[in-house]
Amino acid sequence: MVAVGVLGARDATAACEANSLTCAVVPAELHAKIKDKLPTELDSGWVEKGSIKVRTRFSVDPVGGEPLVSVDMPRGALLEVSWPEKGVLTVKPVTSGEASGTMNVHYTLKPHLEASIYGIGNDHDANSLLNMVSGASFNDDSRGSAPILPWGFRAASVQTTAPDLDQSTIFGVSFYTLGVDYGTAEGMLYVQASTRPTFSFVTKEVRLDSETVTTDGGAAKITVADLDGVDVVGHVTGELGYSGTLKMRPVVTVDSVYGVPTYGLGDFGFTAVSKDYVGEPQKVAFDAAVFHIPLANVKVPSKGVDFGTVKAGKQAEKSIKITNTGELGAILTFTSSDPQFSVPKDSVQVGSKGDYDLAVKLKPANDGSASATITVKSNDPDSPEQTFRVGANGASLDSDDDSDSPGHRGNGVDRLGDLPMPSSGCSVASTHRASGFGWAGLGAGLGLAALVARRSRHSSRP
Repeated sequence: MVAVGVLGARDATAACEANSLTCAVVPAELHAKIKDKLPTELDSGWVEKGSIKVRTRFSVDPVGGEPLVSVDMPRGALLEVSWPEKGVLTVKPVTSGEASGTMNVHYTLKPHLEASIYGIGNDHDANSLLNMVSGASFNDDSRGSAPILPWGFRAASVQTTAPDLDQSTIFGVSFYTLGVDYGTAEGMLYVQASTRPTFSFVTKEVRLDSETVTTDGGAAKITVADLDGVDVVGHVTGELGYSGTLKMRPVVTVDSVYGVPTYGLGDFGFTAVSKDYVGEPQKVAFDAAVFHIPLANVKVPSKGVDFGTVKAGKQAEKSIKITNTGELGAILTFTSSDPQFSVPKDSVQVGSKGDYDLAVKLKPANDGSASATITVKSNDPDSPEQTFRVGANGASLDSDDDSDSPGHRGNGVDRLGDLPMPSSGCSVASTHRASGFGWAGLGAGLGLAALVARRSRHSSRP
């Protein structure tokens, strides 16, 4: 299957009604996850008070085995499919309607501590700090959720929640654990931090097979072959952005300095710092989604139908099987090129994997040869119009040019036998060559006889 073009929003197909046989709406689930930490660190910068300096850089990490961000459309993303052009499917993401999914965010702040306490330097990443703090965990767990509209071409935003700064102590560690001996100072360092970032997601493109849709209301064209149904693989790519404000404050308690108790009289109160940040946009790739599209697939007779001999004033009828091998019901209409052969005037419906017995009636005007082309029009995407021949009283069942007739899927037959006939009728002998000594002359003679007989029959038509 090869995609052959992309339509803009103005060319998008109209809404497809339920149970329609000229279009289809097919669903698939869409799921995407970000499992890694965000690439942008949140940096408080240096905060200094007396002999103590603190800087904390935070990474935004997923919690446990959960994804940091997930975008789920379990109710199904919908594709509307129609085929107004022969051999071409027009596929359009259905973006109207209510929210069909959810965007969830769940993260924790992991600190990287740099500090100088009475001249003792420290530089500890999150893993190192975990071995120092009580409970071997950081006290931060933030989350948020918001609905997302179908396909996500219209941005969804999640405002996360977090406690106020004075209720957000991420960790605490003693001076001694940080390498400050008791003779220099005794005390505790706590770090408070709080942020409530806004996460936003928007779909940038929907790739359907080899073509992409990049706008709300856009559609793509995909060629289709002689199939009962077809799978279209969808790949959705979006972008995640985030921004917010980091608030951070060190809290220090000092019990003694150089062996002298402070009795709580030392002033070690730090002013909170506030830093705005805008994260680097993240690519979000959804799992591949398979959209199965049922199609009508109509089969007409591959050979002409012979009524035999029917005299003037008499009537004959043939029941001719028309088959729909497709997964979608078929709508059929019939026309005859000769009024001597009549077909039903009303359209008929044939269920998926079903048959229809077409009644063709012949009422000849005279005893001469009679033939007609029966045209079958349907909702078969790649063959919306097909033909086959009917005849009586010795008429040829060849079409004028079988190889080029619209939608024709078979060869004609001749009264001489069920042999494929040449497309032009001008060189019978060259089509059926005999091999071996002595057969060439016989083959040429039979060919000439067939040609003379055919021309004689054609000349006797009314």
